[in-house]
Amino acid sequence: GMTRRQVLEAMKTDGLALRRTGVRGQIRAAAALLLTETGPGAQADWLGLVKLGWHTKPPLVMNVKPEASKHWDIPLAPGDQLVEVAGQPVHHLDRRGILKLLVGPGFTVKFESPNDGGDAAAQPLNHASRPQSEWVGKFRLLWSKPPTVIQSLAGPSDGYQQSIVAGDVVVAVDGVPVATSGREDVRKLMILEPGKLSLAPSFEGKVRAGAFLALEAPPTDPEWVGPFQFRWTVPPSLVKVAPDAQDHFSDTLTSGEVLESVDGCKWDRGDRDEVLRRLANFHDGLSFATSGSFDHEVRVAARACLESADTDVNQLGPMTVQWTDPPTVLWIAESAQGKFNRRVEHGDRLVGADGQMFNSLSRRKILKVLAEFDGNMTIFPAECPVM
Repeated sequence: GMTRRQVLEAMKTDGLALRRTGVRGQIRAAAALLLTETGPGAQADWLGLVKLGWHTKPPLVMNVKPEASKHWDIPLAPGDQLVEVAGQPVHHLDRRGILKLLVGPGFTVKFESPNDGGDAAAQPLNHASRPQSEWVGKFRLLWSKPPTVIQSLAGPSDGYQQSIVAGDVVVAVDGVPVATSGREDVRKLMILEPGKLSLAPSFEGKVRAGAFLALEAPPTDPEWVGPFQFRWTVPPSLVKVAPDAQDHFSDTLTSGEVLESVDGCKWDRGDRDEVLRRLANFHDGLSFATSGSFDHEVRVAARACLESADTDVNQLGPMTVQWTDPPTVLWIAESAQGKFNRRVEHGDRLVGADGQMFNSLSRRKILKVLAEFDGNMTIFPAECPVM
């Protein structure tokens, strides 16, 4: 409720008190002064020791006076962003809305450095395996190649007639291709030389964006992750698939299939968040398998055997082996016979898997190979000599 003159007078007569408040206090006082101005406002303003640019959402730190560095363990730097005021995210607010928050009750400010995905005024976030998002202008991006849109505030008034959805990818900025560009090059084009983005729908982008947003949401079961609805079994099982996602697989995906691998990395264990982090980093390779498939059952059984006491005989999913050198097949399910180019019989020898020969290997070492089994198993007839 103070007039411009009253604010200036208070700053002049109580300069010592203002300095004692530190950089946050100076930001608040400067915000109060700027709110007394009429008109649309400047594109950038000094708020105490920090100059903020209003051409992006959230606002960008354009400059910082040297004496401001002592106020935070990790000093502010040009390129940092003001992401919260009084605990409220500000990426959707305009200049005046943010200034009002800055002079309101419960004053706190939070700056974030997009370079490390953490707080410039605190410690970096410690999600080493989780990709970080960043607001650049009206777009929240994931720094894949090409960059993936996570959220957007842009619309027809910004020149975008088509609806923008999570998972769209940025292929160009103001006509400059960015599909293979790094973060700094894309940011420079979007911030220093702002231009319209060219966006394209992307299957991979939908998976990444869906996984990233799921990580930020409370868990549900089943849960939609981009074009897939998963039930959080181990490994995750499909409930539903968006029709347009089927085009990216040679065989039609069906309910009940399990997510077998992401970008060539197979697993049969891992909680929801681990799976989502892998999907948020997804590039171009997803594979699904029928629940109870030979390969899957072998991996699951081998991992269970690794966690149990040593025995002379183990059930490895659809087969039973005795730990001779190399292991002897005591039984194999009839349904598994189609895996091999000849019929497997009692007494045949399991001599290797996935290029690793089992001669002279211990039970534990063989189980470790089978725990990552990738489909290629070698079994010799009992009468065939084993080198």
